[in-house]
Formats: sequence, structure tokens, C-alpha cells
Amino acid sequence: PVVVEGRPEDYDDRGGYDPAFLGSGDAVPLPAPRGPARDDVLTFRLNGRDESELRYQHFSVKMSRSRRLCLFSAVNVDGGQSARRKRVGWRLDPRIPEKAQIRGECYGREPKFSRGHMTRREDPVWGEGADLGNSDSMHVTNAVPQMQPFNAGIWLDLEDYALEHARRDDMRISVFTGPILRDDDPVMYGVRIPRAFWKVIAFIHDDTGRLAATGYCMSQEDALRAPEFVFGQHGTSQRSISWIEEQTGLSFGPLAAVDPLRDARESRPTALRRLEEIRFV
Repeated sequence: PVVVEGRPEDYDDRGGYDPAFLGSGDAVPLPAPRGPARDDVLTFRLNGRDESELRYQHFSVKMSRSRRLCLFSAVNVDGGQSARRKRVGWRLDPRIPEKAQIRGECYGREPKFSRGHMTRREDPVWGEGADLGNSDSMHVTNAVPQMQPFNAGIWLDLEDYALEHARRDDMRISVFTGPILRDDDPVMYGVRIPRAFWKVIAFIHDDTGRLAATGYCMSQEDALRAPEFVFGQHGTSQRSISWIEEQTGLSFGPLAAVDPLRDARESRPTALRRLEEIRFV
């Protein structure tokens, strides 16, 4: 069950995503929605101001107004202070209307969907705010409908692998995750279900000491069994950040220029079979 608890003012101490988290003068701002994506960002009134960023402990979310789900989630991960906490229940965010959040109509046991975390539950669970990071990650604003077996394999391991390549004295990365929202996504249980998801990971490379970023895409097309659905490429692939920008309407600021695939011609993607195939430089 999804609980409704808390008041908007209970979140006043949440700092959200920190653009300066990686240090070394390399600011990494939140993705900037452009065009139709910008017009689709949910805005809300908070403390007398118009806001669009839902700030949580170590991460932030922006919501799609039309789809009632996470447009993207951005988290700062400190691998050197990572902690473990027990999973808690899902909850609604009281800062935005309940009708702007998907409470449960498409979620449940198969063939329904699971609530797929965009920011992984473990990612904001570090430092003195570990408990808050754990509970904050369980807001439905940080979830998107995913087929039950989808969120596994290489997709789960990407961030841990990137931490291994982050500068050893910091072991920090910033991670952005979200769905690719298309007008022809299939409607199931009254909800338009995303067919694919993207992830961008930014860090200071251990070998070069410079800002680096990599992008990925994963599809759940092969798991969606609606008869009207057209199946296509599936699996986890490394994709250029510029390609992700084109697909999502988001701008990742300086990250596209430091992507090892920045000069690659985009063609039919090749699924990653193992983590060692990822290009970091």
C-alpha cells in the first residue's frame, strides 16, 4: 500500500541534488528541459514560490505533468560513505497534488507493473542523512512503471562500475535517470507506459582527473506483451549523451562534450553483454 503522510514543510531541510558535488570546479547542473519537455514540467507552489524541483535527501526529481511520473531523477552518490538501511513503504509527496502522482492503478503482481526506482534506493543512503535518503527514495515521484524482471542485470551494476572508475580519493558520482516519453507509448491499466529508460553518469575519472560522463539506454519493449505493441531493440546499450538529449528534450550542459561517444555516429545500438565493454574515455 502507498501511504499518505507528512506535510510540505517537513521537507524544508532537504537540500536536493548538489551541482557542485564532484568538486574540482566541475559544476554539473540539473538537466534542463527544452521545448515540449519544458512545457511538460510540473510546477507547484511552495513557501510562497513557484517551484519545479522536488528536493529530497541527496537527490532531486522533476515530474512530467502529462504523464504523472518522474521526468528525471538526479542523485549524488558518495561511495565512500555508503550505508545500508532496511526498505520502507512507498509514499506520496504532499508538496504536489495527489492527482499528479500515480498511486496504484498500474502497479501490482504480474501482469501489472512494479514501481521501478529511477534513483536507486541505495544511492542516497550515505552520510549523516542516510535514514532520510532511504525513506525519501520510496516516494512514488521517484518511480516509473517497469515490468517485474526489468530492473536487473547490467542496468543495476552500471553505477557501481562507474564508482570503480571515479577518482579514488572521493569515490563520488552524480547519476541522472529517467524514462524516454513518447506519444506512441502503449496505454495499459489507464497509464501510458514508457518503453525505454536512460541513465547518465558523471564523475571525475581516476586516470585523467577530469570530468567524464557516459550515457545508457535500456528498453522494456520485449517485456510488454500488449498485442498492439511493435517490438524492437532491447537490452542495455551505451549511447551518446547527445542521442539521449534528442530523445528526451533534456540538455545535460557540459556532459555531452566529455562523453567518450561524443564523436560516434549513432546507429543501431549494440547491447552491452558485460560491464568491461563500457567506454569511459
